[in-house]
Amino acid sequence: MHAGHITAEAITAEVIPELCKSCGKCAEVCPYNAISVDVKAKQPAKITTAACSGCGTCAAECPFGAITTHHFTDPQITQQIDALLEDRPGDKILTFACNWCSYAGADYAGVSRLQYPPNARLIRTMCSGRVADSFIWHAFRKGAPVILVSGCHIGDCHYIDANHWTEKRIGKVRAKMEKRGIRPERLQLEWISAAEGVRFAEVMTRMEALRQSVTPAEIAATVAALEKKTAAAG
Repeated sequence: MHAGHITAEAITAEVIPELCKSCGKCAEVCPYNAISVDVKAKQPAKITTAACSGCGTCAAECPFGAITTHHFTDPQITQQIDALLEDRPGDKILTFACNWCSYAGADYAGVSRLQYPPNARLIRTMCSGRVADSFIWHAFRKGAPVILVSGCHIGDCHYIDANHWTEKRIGKVRAKMEKRGIRPERLQLEWISAAEGVRFAEVMTRMEALRQSVTPAEIAATVAALEKKTAAAG
């Protein structure tokens, strides 16, 4: 019934064919069934752009780095981490906030003039599902004392159920942190809606108390352990 064309989201995912191993993970996590993969034929994944809403969960879950997003690319987010932790990283509360809920909740806390620690540093993503584990490890290598990943409440995700994968991913990262001798509580996951400015302020106050419990020696040990892990992998 349309005039031969449709309007697609500006922020969509794109497959890099030469990197794709046809594992099918991207198709599994896509909340819109916008990705198809012929696993048996080992053909690269294909994305139906018109069906993609740009949550970025596929890019975060791809184990081969074969998916990128238009805007909110890996290099863009990594550079934001670098910039925010360039000076006195041990004093910062690094926060990944989803566009629709927690980032809006932070804005609501601001316009409501609620008091919360001024050392919170937010990185906006379209969905908490976009927060890849590589971003978290990179931030810890840069000296982040604590990291908060925040998004819509379970059952109220703007991208249907993408935050379920966030929850699973954070659980896996915490398990690896424990194995590497890093306190898992230094990585927190909180659900904050756009209307919960008070909750945002309360969460940031708790994050500040947690940050103060992290010593410079603990940060240095974390950085050393992750650098050693990176060197061994490389």
